[in-house]
Amino acid sequence: MFAREVRILFGKEWCQLLRSRGAMLTALLLPVLLLVIIPGVQMLGLKSGAMKPVNLPPGVELPPGLRELAEDPVAMMRAMLVPFIALGGLIVPSATASYILITERESRTLELLVALPVRVGQILLAKLLALLALASAVTLVLFTVDAALILGLRVGSPGFVLALLLELLTSLAFSTTSALLVSLLARDFRTANNINGLFIGPIILVCFLAMVAVPGPTLTALLLSALFTVGAAVATFVALRVITFERLLR
Repeated sequence: MFAREVRILFGKEWCQLLRSRGAMLTALLLPVLLLVIIPGVQMLGLKSGAMKPVNLPPGVELPPGLRELAEDPVAMMRAMLVPFIALGGLIVPSATASYILITERESRTLELLVALPVRVGQILLAKLLALLALASAVTLVLFTVDAALILGLRVGSPGFVLALLLELLTSLAFSTTSALLVSLLARDFRTANNINGLFIGPIILVCFLAMVAVPGPTLTALLLSALFTVGAAVATFVALRVITFERLLR
């Protein structure tokens, strides 16, 4: 995994990402909105007393994931944190993957990689590690802000924070592997972005459905973590089986 060839290729991919203005803006702006601004506004609103329990008409029952709203105004904030953390992990790799592959294909630098004494698996691994390193460096720093607010304002337990961290890490792994696979198969930026949009849309829907249907935000985060782990394993398996040097150059 950490062979000399992989380390050299990783250094090349990392420098290429840092030089890409579009990739860096995408990696910074969206996570700040999803992981800091929106949750921060919710938690500060909670501290100011702006959030109140939900008054339900007699006989009306909420779904299992939202039943705590009738008694605890903090429940909605905790429930909403789960899909927003997942979104932060999903969007960054999917939005930056095309920059390190499609740009190479259009500039014909992939042909230079083919001429090197490396395997296609080593090229894929280096790209995966570069994407994961950038996404992790950005999102984990921002997640510490959320964790500090959750624990400082006492709106969630340490177990809840750990469940959110696991969800973030697994969503990063899933989005990195699937986005790289999409970029490998797409011919241009437009195709890659369209496929990523069609791919992530249903996943976002699943995250919000889980928030509503699963009782408790901690359990919801753990369930989504398991689904992301399975998805990452499947995407990695498909990439290693399907991608060849010929497909890379197409």
